[in-house]
Amino acid sequence: MLKSTSLFILALVALASVDASTNVTDIKDCPALKPRSDGPQNVHDLRMDDIKVVGALGDSITAGFGIMGFDTTVNPVIAALNSYNEYRGLSYSIGGDKDAFTIPNYVKHYQANVTGYSVGKHIGEYCNDSPKADQLNAAQSGAIAMNLDHELDYLIPQMMLMEGIDFENDWKMINLQIGSNDMCGACNSTYMDEVTPEKFGGYIEAAIERIHANIPNALVNLIGTFNVSELFPLTDGQAYCRPKNNDSSTIGNRKSCSCGNSPEGLEKMYNLTAAYNEKLYKIYEKYQQNKTDTFAVVYQPANLNISGFPIEFFSNLDCFHPSLIGHEWVSKVIWNQLFSKQSMKPAILNYNVNETIYCPIDSDRIVTN
Repeated sequence: MLKSTSLFILALVALASVDASTNVTDIKDCPALKPRSDGPQNVHDLRMDDIKVVGALGDSITAGFGIMGFDTTVNPVIAALNSYNEYRGLSYSIGGDKDAFTIPNYVKHYQANVTGYSVGKHIGEYCNDSPKADQLNAAQSGAIAMNLDHELDYLIPQMMLMEGIDFENDWKMINLQIGSNDMCGACNSTYMDEVTPEKFGGYIEAAIERIHANIPNALVNLIGTFNVSELFPLTDGQAYCRPKNNDSSTIGNRKSCSCGNSPEGLEKMYNLTAAYNEKLYKIYEKYQQNKTDTFAVVYQPANLNISGFPIEFFSNLDCFHPSLIGHEWVSKVIWNQLFSKQSMKPAILNYNVNETIYCPIDSDRIVTN
């Protein structure tokens, strides 16, 4: 009888834990976490309220290029100027504009003092010095994996010198996503030797090793590459993708990504997506086998079923970069995966207009295995 009673109590506790967790449409509706009496024991014991610093590495997606698209309701000259802005404050992985649906803003709901997120907008950067508002958003439009070392030349000193950061002791989360330009570069003789799966994996691993060696108390959130090849059949012939006029030659994704102009190029990008993500997963596995108390790499698959996505997921500027709708949706699915074991993460991500945000509970940790 005693054993049966104990099992019943355990079952009630388990049910209570399940009931305590919830999903919402706005992070503001998530209940606060109860403060812990002591901090995390190690990197594998992190809650979201332990994260004090956020940073990011990547390309134009992380830089927020084209998020607001081409506004056909205003003067064409003004629309053209605005459309080439980087809306870094709205970037899903590192933006911090008020009320934006971004990972840093979700963290901020639990840790009001988090810093490092980028805010506002400005004209696109191409390997230039970053404005102050960029903070720890080191992403550069046009970047490929080879350029991550250059981005770290900015990120590491900036993090060390930024006000409000205890560089040695604060827990830091660095979001890293890159690969779209690498895939497009596979059809460009200037870059094709630098974007092989082996080179891609090598550059990513070198960047993570540099973070490991130079940034204490760090969690690298490694995000998979999108299947860029699926963009082109979806956007082909769409008037939405050429707002400036009705000339099909102005569809930006074909101009900026030469691999999208032929079946052979599309196949090459399709194969590279799988190969790149395999390299990313192997990097994650390497750090699983070499765990430490102060550094970890987590991996979030991003196998978007783009062929089933609405055209509005992409910026009407070029139908290549995600729109505001796209960034908001990706912020939710990547956030949700942070609380899921690797074996439980979705193999394919299908678009859901009603995608919700997971509210972590007191016992939840950022999952590192």
